Amino acid sequence: MVKWSFEDDCLVPRGQIKIEYRGKDPFSLFLGAKLIIQRIFEIESKDFWERDFRWDITSDPRTFYIRTYGNKAIDARSKILVEVIYQGLQPSDKSKDGSMLIMISAKLLTEFNFQTKFQNLPFYRGLIKLYNFMFYNKVRRGYLVICNTLVSKLNNEFRSYLNAPQAK
Repeated sequence: MVKWSFEDDCLVPRGQIKIEYRGKDPFSLFLGAKLIIQRIFEIESKDFWERDFRWDITSDPRTFYIRTYGNKAIDARSKILVEVIYQGLQPSDKSKDGSMLIMISAKLLTEFNFQTKFQNLPFYRGLIKLYNFMFYNKVRRGYLVICNTLVSKLNNEFRSYLNAPQAK
């Protein structure tokens, strides 16, 4: 099966939002982050998953590294994939200060699948190129604005939860 894929970074030119936190119980944000991401991106539980979860209990403070993804379908061809990485130190005594670095990134992914013999004809592919150039590219630009807005809301919500200063 032939597939054309387009991938755009929603946070160009910076590529990633970083939130640094020092304070009590940094791991608590991760415990509520799933619901925050689901609410802001308007996705269900099936569209949110943890790709990597590492928790080291051999030292104090305990180190953790968690990578999560949220997948928001926009239309039949496009979706937003948001990635949030939480990395930090959680003291076993929650009254002591810990630290955490949160990295947020998002991509707009678009795919055109060519499954049938007709769809694999050069004529049909030419029509798709023309359609994408004249119409769908403008739609995707609007989706990038939506993606950027949602990521900014997520950033503000995380900062509000942590009582961290807002980004400039």
